[in-house]
Amino acid sequence: MYTTQKLDRRVRRTKQTFIKSYISLIKEKGYRNVTVTDVVNKSDYNRATFYAHFKNIEDLTNEIIEKTSDELQKAFLQNLKVSGYLELDSFPPSSMLVFQYIYANTDLFDLLKESESIPGLQEKMIETIRKFQEKIIFEGDQKFDVNNTNFITYRTYGAYGLILEWIKSDYAQSPEEMSKQMVNILHAHYPKIQMRL
Repeated sequence: MYTTQKLDRRVRRTKQTFIKSYISLIKEKGYRNVTVTDVVNKSDYNRATFYAHFKNIEDLTNEIIEKTSDELQKAFLQNLKVSGYLELDSFPPSSMLVFQYIYANTDLFDLLKESESIPGLQEKMIETIRKFQEKIIFEGDQKFDVNNTNFITYRTYGAYGLILEWIKSDYAQSPEEMSKQMVNILHAHYPKIQMRL
């Protein structure tokens, strides 16, 4: 059992080294110009080790996108109540962890500022935000005739725009301030939200 856990840690560490090297190379050379040889050389591993973990560059790219999507979704949902009502006026912004997650992974999210980023990263991020938005039911004091699909789209791109502008500003505001702003924006129109899974 211990040997398996040790091996799993080694695999995770090796893959993470490849991922970090790949992201760094994209910033340096642009996505289309990065080769397996580049990643191997920067990671200080051999090609056999790379191919033991990834089929090719596209496989490495997909792993980054899927891993980011999973972790972003967890960051949205972690510490949120998933049943009953959530009162936004008493909701501590520190419980919204998405900005802390992004700030802890600036090397990856900085790619959103690049003209030649990882293909599919932006689309997957928007899809992840949309899935989170679909779990929320907003309840305000007034009722309006608004198509729910349109409302989800509006919230999705609003949240993505807020995040993207923060990244483009080189994280001028702290993650805590951004979390507070997000909660205040939501609370300005919707005092209560209900989470559903």
